Amino acid sequence: SGPNRKAAEKPAVLPLELPDADQITAVEITNIDGFSCSCPDREWIGQFVSVISSAQATDKPAIQEHPASNYYGEFIILNGEEVIECIYYDVKDSGTYIEKTYQGIYEIDMDELKGLIRNMK
Repeated sequence: SGPNRKAAEKPAVLPLELPDADQITAVEITNIDGFSCSCPDREWIGQFVSVISSAQATDKPAIQEHPASNYYGEFIILNGEEVIECIYYDVKDSGTYIEKTYQGIYEIDMDELKGLIRNMK
């Protein structure tokens, strides 16, 4: 027993694990407005992995293939032609969320995410 017991009772959402930056050759982004581009810049990919990995797990499961809202963006992580991961982001009144299908929903700092999208090379 002890102070950690209560925390263990909540169903644990797995941490948002991304492939290593050196396995990623490009990230394709489609933002909420439908603007789409692909970013192969190594430095930016490193920043992307670091910002997305910092998202905090919520206790909400991601049970559908896409976020429930109509306003979401998408990051498609590529290794050559192969899609290795697909992550959605979704801005709600309550905050900005990253969603990994069938794994979980994570809260992320909106300014960091916006900065990341703005800095795409």
